[in-house]
Amino acid sequence: MDALTSLPDPAPRPPSLSETEMDRLFNFSLDLICIAGLDGYFRLVNPSWTRVLGWSREELLARPITDFMHPDDRESTLDARCGLARGMPVRGLENRYLCKDGSYRWLSWQSSIEPGADTIFAFARDVTQRRQADTERFVLGKIESTAVLAAGIAHDFNNLLAALLLNVEMAGIVGPLNPIQKQHLRQARDAVQAAKSLTQQLLVFADGGDPARAVTDLKALLRESLDAALDGSDLVGECVLAPDLRATAIDAAQIGQVIRNVVLNARESMPGGGTVRLRAENLTVVPASAFHLPAGDYLRISVSDEGAGMTPDTLARIFDPYFSTKQRGPQKGMGLGLAICHSILQKHGGAITVDSTPGRGTTVHCHLPAHPLPRPEALQSPHLDAAHPPRILVMDDEASVREIMSQTLLQLGYAVTLAHHGDEALALHDLARADGAPYAAVMLDLTVRDGMGGADALRALRARDPGLRAISMTGYAHEDQAQDPTGPGFDFALAKPFSMESLRAALDEVLSAPRPFPA
Repeated sequence: MDALTSLPDPAPRPPSLSETEMDRLFNFSLDLICIAGLDGYFRLVNPSWTRVLGWSREELLARPITDFMHPDDRESTLDARCGLARGMPVRGLENRYLCKDGSYRWLSWQSSIEPGADTIFAFARDVTQRRQADTERFVLGKIESTAVLAAGIAHDFNNLLAALLLNVEMAGIVGPLNPIQKQHLRQARDAVQAAKSLTQQLLVFADGGDPARAVTDLKALLRESLDAALDGSDLVGECVLAPDLRATAIDAAQIGQVIRNVVLNARESMPGGGTVRLRAENLTVVPASAFHLPAGDYLRISVSDEGAGMTPDTLARIFDPYFSTKQRGPQKGMGLGLAICHSILQKHGGAITVDSTPGRGTTVHCHLPAHPLPRPEALQSPHLDAAHPPRILVMDDEASVREIMSQTLLQLGYAVTLAHHGDEALALHDLARADGAPYAAVMLDLTVRDGMGGADALRALRARDPGLRAISMTGYAHEDQAQDPTGPGFDFALAKPFSMESLRAALDEVLSAPRPFPA
């Protein structure tokens, strides 16, 4: 047998596709398929181009391809086209293409050219959702990178504010004041409250911890927030709320801040006047929907303005904590507004999205899960016995806080003992029990420099006295103990700075509850 007859049979060739089948592949592909020339024009496009971008086939073929590219992507795309002309295929190039409605979609390209020819064969896939998800992760990374710094600054600042606020309130009740003195004290208290609001914004960036949620009917909160943000302006506010709008479990102060921030942005976008429209409706998210949310029932709050709208470049950066289109200075933005809204809604299990087109205004959508929580029951206030005032042990490493806490609690009718750190608190607690005069409650600072903090001190105290009532105090509003005081054993949590009335209410609630174990 000669060499030719000993060769194996060649593999059978696969059947070729008919012209009709090739047409079906071209027309039914979900990817964007095109044939283009080196002259910069499309020669043929499949129907997916119209589905994704909105342009008709005739419109796409009539204009240079560069007309549809985002200006910032043209240079890299034209460089890739020059490489194609030299026989270098394109794999994974991503650029933005203009939609007929003025928005842009991200496309990822695979393309090649026949050697010596001028015809380009290309496939593009819409990767806009993936790019948006990447942007979301990038934004979250920036927000998380500020968490430790923001939380540390806010903690120390809140300690100072706690002493300042209680001193201001005590100054108002220790003696007769003339009208000018009362005015100065009122202005000082307002300044402290403004500073407290600022630290609360910083703490939104802190890592961990859920908002202090309660079941809330949003209707009143939404109307109040819209009116407050538009107060003093010439703008018209329209509020359309679904009559069957679901209740939700939220931190009302935080969500109120979100709505006010969004409405203020709308207000600033319309210096010449106009209408801000707030709409709230029920929404059910199903699996694999376009929303970046788990399936379930939600509320969608939409705020629309008639401003100039945003360019795609601006829209891509609006959640950057350090980005702002506003000037710096008094009454100007520092770039935190939408980043704070993003953090608040994320911690509530929701999301925020923005639709904007230059010349057509902006709409911000805030989504909240509709999962109500049980309403807490109110407790009766205790009656203090002036002859035998309840004894309170206060532990805090800040001398100014200890001093003003002592003065305030005495004013409220309590007897007070002060401790610098956890070890001192344990010793004082043991002495009080040995003398037959135990403390009615302890108030413990969670974070103590160079000493035992509140959580460790409470564990040791619980071992001695399981029924001891305890209140935590912290400048870190995100700490686990502050958000879930019953977990580590605390009966109540106070976030610094707190007012005299908040202090009174905390002690009223804790001392009204039945003691679980005998003293």
